[in-house]
Amino acid sequence: MNHVISFLLLFSAGAAAKPNFVLIFADDLGYGDVGYQGGDVPTPHIDSIAKGGTIFTDGYVTCPVCAPSRAGMLSGRYQQSFGFWDNIGPYRRNKNVEPGIPTNLPILSERLKSLGYTSGLFGKTHDGDAEAMQAFNRWDEFYGFNNGASNYLGDMNRPHNPIFHNKTIVSRPYAKRGINNNDVNRNGVLVRDTDNHLTDQLGDMAVKFIEANKEKPFLCYMPFNAIHGPFQAPKELVDKYADEPDKKRRVVMAMLDSMDQNIGKVLTALRRNSLEENTLIVFLSDNGGHEASPNKPLRGKKGTYWEGGLRVPFCMSWKGTLPPGQIYKHPVISLDLMPTFIAAAGGKIDPGWKLVGVDLLPFAKGDEPGRPHQTLYWTWGARKAIRHGDMKAISQDGGKTFQLYDLASDIGEQSDLATEKPGKLKALIKRQSEWESTLMPQQWGWNKSLGFKDPNFGKPKPYHTTK
Repeated sequence: MNHVISFLLLFSAGAAAKPNFVLIFADDLGYGDVGYQGGDVPTPHIDSIAKGGTIFTDGYVTCPVCAPSRAGMLSGRYQQSFGFWDNIGPYRRNKNVEPGIPTNLPILSERLKSLGYTSGLFGKTHDGDAEAMQAFNRWDEFYGFNNGASNYLGDMNRPHNPIFHNKTIVSRPYAKRGINNNDVNRNGVLVRDTDNHLTDQLGDMAVKFIEANKEKPFLCYMPFNAIHGPFQAPKELVDKYADEPDKKRRVVMAMLDSMDQNIGKVLTALRRNSLEENTLIVFLSDNGGHEASPNKPLRGKKGTYWEGGLRVPFCMSWKGTLPPGQIYKHPVISLDLMPTFIAAAGGKIDPGWKLVGVDLLPFAKGDEPGRPHQTLYWTWGARKAIRHGDMKAISQDGGKTFQLYDLASDIGEQSDLATEKPGKLKALIKRQSEWESTLMPQQWGWNKSLGFKDPNFGKPKPYHTTK
């Protein structure tokens, strides 16, 4: 009997030792948008994550647009390795192609499930339309939508883009109730039903998930749709920024304020339940900022291969494990999150998974002096880029011409060194070409040359039927 009790105590202690994970993924948030990097909107809760742990100054994502970036982070692999080059679009390589992260490729929630984790996704998923790929089949709890964008009152959405709670549709389209969206939304200012504001709902649902699962290890993934368009926010928040002369920017500022407030709800829930010292928190954006979002001091924005499209706000904290106030200046990438979480959970990486990233915790703690990555790669449409050390080569025309920049001294990519350092550029182009040769051809997207056009793209699916 004593042996049984000892085993149970050991098992219980081991289970309790597994950390929780809170992964917060903003949408279209610019490098210069957050307070801790000089933004003009106070973001005290985001800043508390940054200042309470490690700021990664050179934090990257795998694509400057939504869906491929998410696919890379959730799979732990360059998304092009499984044909995910572009946002989900109407064109396919052939009629049998199912766009999205294949179900035989486990994503972060599924990798952690095998380690005893309960997972919840609260927000935007944009990883395929097939029912088997839906978040309600790959996460233990889901509240949000599957699309590139949503109105900030879900009842304004069309039938093919509802708000789900697990498999149940919880939005009630205004159009079916005889309500005109213009009576609700006035040029981005939401004037009614703001108790259903989607950003608030995502924060509230995440808090409920934490409260319900506080006794066991969990992954709480919050892919906010803020600050992605359409630009909409409740009137009381927009009025808060009345001094901003640009109307679009005023609404975006309110959207960012709202997201920060809801991140605050989650951080408060962790403190209230004494979970701070057993929770690794990560914050980043899916790509660079849009036209109404500052990316300073970086060049470019969302959709470009300049640093402003690929380098994002990126920070993590873990009270009692990561020292506060750290600034880490070597390149890291969203691909690193899966290995980091698995290692923290006590799991082991199987080389057969072909994960690209590394465990960031030894670097964040200062235990590992080297660089996590010597080389990072990007390709999308006519754009290509490679960062090797601090040198970055970039092409905008499918590789016909390249520019070369030294990011250590030229973060704004203003001084093209291609003619000054032709040998170095040639070596980078060769590395990029060798990497691209390992990738699967693009399987779907918005390129007509792919061939087959899905006649049902953008239409309701069987799982959109209200139960």
